[in-house]
Amino acid sequence: MQEKPIFNHQADIVNSAIRFINAWFKQSKTITGELNDFFILPGNKVIGKDVVIARLKGIFGQSHEYVGGRYDIIDVNYELMGTEKGMGFVEGVAGFRAVLKNESKIISGPFKLYFALQNGSWKIVNIEFPGFGY
Repeated sequence: MQEKPIFNHQADIVNSAIRFINAWFKQSKTITGELNDFFILPGNKVIGKDVVIARLKGIFGQSHEYVGGRYDIIDVNYELMGTEKGMGFVEGVAGFRAVLKNESKIISGPFKLYFALQNGSWKIVNIEFPGFGY
């Protein structure tokens, strides 16, 4: 008799956050794999994933590269709403050096990535990250 595997929600949220942060430091297109199809912003404003992707491309286009990216995850929390839905977040601090043509700039601060569980997968539904703005 085979037992049903136990899903580790906290590990899944943390792993998704780590993939997002590492893709951010590399300015990688793989960052989009962690994003939900829509984002929920303060004031119940909803925007599509395509708007967020366009914003990320604009931010990444301002610097040649990011160097020395570091982060610390301080807190992880989630709440299940039934077996198929949930909300959660990962928060911490992150920093990196943005290299421009003739200069470099250190960007650092707190971050908080908000997640929603849908169809068995945790996806980012809101981003608060150093250097990012809607």
